[in-house]
Amino acid sequence: MAQLIHLFQLDKKDGMRQALHEALRHDNPQCDDLVAAGIAHYHASDLLKRLLSFKELNENGWETASRKMYLAAAQKPKHLAQMPSHEQPREKAQAQGIQSLADAELMALLLRTGNANEGVLEFAHRLVREHEGVIGLADLDIEELMQAEGLGPAKATEIAAAFELGRRLSKSKRTQRPVLRQPEDVIDLIAPDMSPLRHEELWCLALDTQSRLIGDVRCISQGDIDGTDAGPRAFFRRALQVGAASAIAVHNHPSGKPDASAADLAVTKRLHAAGKLLEVPLQDHIVIGDGGSYYSIRRRHPELFA
Repeated sequence: MAQLIHLFQLDKKDGMRQALHEALRHDNPQCDDLVAAGIAHYHASDLLKRLLSFKELNENGWETASRKMYLAAAQKPKHLAQMPSHEQPREKAQAQGIQSLADAELMALLLRTGNANEGVLEFAHRLVREHEGVIGLADLDIEELMQAEGLGPAKATEIAAAFELGRRLSKSKRTQRPVLRQPEDVIDLIAPDMSPLRHEELWCLALDTQSRLIGDVRCISQGDIDGTDAGPRAFFRRALQVGAASAIAVHNHPSGKPDASAADLAVTKRLHAAGKLLEVPLQDHIVIGDGGSYYSIRRRHPELFA
């Protein structure tokens, strides 16, 4: 019977388990039978060799007692069969949120499968209980986790990885996002990248409610030295994608002179109107020239933002 338990605990147990279930359907299973049912040849061959070496299978087929024991061990644990689907860990997490799961239920999601003697929830409850809770499990390294009954190298490594992520998260800090409340803040951030461009580009800077940059600065459109298409649709599509509370438009003048043209003012008016309609106000439209020079249309033409 010990051989049976080892079969269910092999690292490649998913393939081996499928091969075993298929073998149990045949009185005298052959490798060709299992392969024809979709089992990988190496799993089918390995399984049959083991069963023969354990004398649980012979040239005439299954040993009756062995087959009965395998069939009993392969059955779904009663406590899971009787458990409503909405109370099983995965379904419960999807319906009620991952925070609704108890420690053992979270562990069951990591384990995914039980072993020959336990369903996955029984397995998880035992691990948590034997190690005085998840804090005890978190203190174990991979080799120590592998000493627990039923844990092989693969599962032990996955559990150790989950706890290590938790430790790193507890020490992590969010990346500080730049605050862009003044044109000078914008110039400091992107002028070094934008000023050298030889063609005109329109960039969107999406901001949160505290005027902090959300995500990356994104080029919306580009053109030749004569200009770029600065349509509100493309501009605000980016802002809406990241959930912006407001946005700043920036484009460069390859000529090096940042003074806003009549076309720039017309684009600003269109962007402001669209932002007002979408409830994502345009905070400014900044033109960048050479050497850090710039033109804030909001400062020079506040009437366009009224």
